[in-house]
Amino acid sequence: MNRYVSSFIISALSYLAIVVTLIYIVNIDTKVSTDTKVEDVRKVCFRVVAQAKPQKPKQEKITPKPKPKPKPKPKPKSKPKPKPVPQPIKEPIIEEKIVEETVIEEEVVEETIEEVQEQREEIVEETAVKEEEVLTEKQHEINQDILLAKQNKFINDLIKRINDNKSYPNMARRRGIEGLVDVKFKILSDGNVEGMKIVSGRSVFKKSALEAISKSFPVTVEEALFNFPKEFRVKLSYTLR
Repeated sequence: MNRYVSSFIISALSYLAIVVTLIYIVNIDTKVSTDTKVEDVRKVCFRVVAQAKPQKPKQEKITPKPKPKPKPKPKPKSKPKPKPVPQPIKEPIIEEKIVEETVIEEEVVEETIEEVQEQREEIVEETAVKEEEVLTEKQHEINQDILLAKQNKFINDLIKRINDNKSYPNMARRRGIEGLVDVKFKILSDGNVEGMKIVSGRSVFKKSALEAISKSFPVTVEEALFNFPKEFRVKLSYTLR
């Protein structure tokens, strides 16, 4: 029984404490609300209104009056021009000037004609000289071509003459030997030969080559073809047929 009483007392006290705390909280809220209301009432707002500045009266612009234009001065009257005094008529000298000018023109024309004639003569002379030079050059070329043809004919005839006098060595024929022999010699102005020499070739053909050359001379020679004595070089061919 005592246990139930004690528990009742504890619960009652706890409820009482809760009620007291609630009352205390409510009282605090009411005080705070009243304080705020009092502060709100005590606040006062002030406004300062500035006075408007007095406006200055506008000054009217004074336009200056236009100055009167000065009256134009009267022009002075022009004096009458004096009448020209008649002068004595001079004789014209135009004809003399014209005559002098025509004489000068005739002299200039004559000089120009003479200059033109001189220029024509110079041109004719220059063209004639040029034509002569061209002809001489052509003639020289023709002469050179003719001379070259004659020289080639002389050499070809000489080689043919040496080949005609050439004999094939029996030893080379039996063995079937062939070859070339390079020979040089000098032709004199009288058509004879000297200074024969084998430059290259087989020894079996040397004697035959020298004999063929010596048998081919003397020959008829034109002094205009070469500057004699003249050295020649010939290659003789030895082939079996």
